[in-house]
This record gives sequence, C-alpha cells and structure tokens, in this order.
Amino acid sequence: MQFIDYLSHPFCKKYEYMKAIYFLMIIAICGFIQAQQKISEIDLDQYLNKKVEFCDKVYGTYVTQGKKKVALLNLGADYPNNLLTVAIFESDWKNFDYKPAEFLKGKQICVKGKLILYKDKPEIIVNKPDQIRLN
Repeated sequence: MQFIDYLSHPFCKKYEYMKAIYFLMIIAICGFIQAQQKISEIDLDQYLNKKVEFCDKVYGTYVTQGKKKVALLNLGADYPNNLLTVAIFESDWKNFDYKPAEFLKGKQICVKGKLILYKDKPEIIVNKPDQIRLN
C-alpha cells in the first residue's frame, strides 16, 4: 500500500492559501462594520459646532405638526435610536424640487452642515438641496 501525501499537492496549497485570504477579509470587514456603528460622545465633542459631512441611510422621516413645520430625517436607525437627525424647516421647503421627507426615505444620502445638539441628539439643519446628495 502506497501512502500519498495530499498536503504537498499544489491544489491543496492553493486551497490553504485561499482560506487564509478569506479569513483575513472577514476580519477586515468585521472591523470596518464595527468601526461605523455609533457616533460616540467623544466624536460629538470633537465635531460639535463644526461643518461635517455624514453619510448613511434615511431609516425614517417625520413632519411635525403645527404652525412651523419641520421635516425630520432619521439617519443610522429609526427614531429614537437614530445616530443623527436632519432638520429641514418648512420655510426652506421651497428650495427643494421634491418633498424631502417623502423622497429621501429609505435612500442612502450624505448631508453637509454644522453639527449641533438638539435635545441631546446630534442634528444638522439643512437649508438648501446642495447640502444633501444621494449616495
């Protein structure tokens, strides 16, 4: 009976090499996903009252009722777990060719503006359509 060394076969070496590459890719992807989970308080302190660009999905929208309406876009998750709120006041709706709360819901966007805190939540107030781009 002859013993065959399968591990020294060229195909087996390629297979082991590919397994190592896939393993490293999975580790890299997991690190990337984890790094983008939340805006921490440290990040808020660092970027508060500065112009920023934030990109994420609009998970939910809401238009307030009353005299001065505001369209609110929840990025990162739906309210109350959203990472960032985008506020567009009714007086600025005329600047848009679309209804922001309807058109942007469910879309990936990037928003530019000054990062502020409103009721202890990060928010960017948008006045013009060029502050928002589809991603």
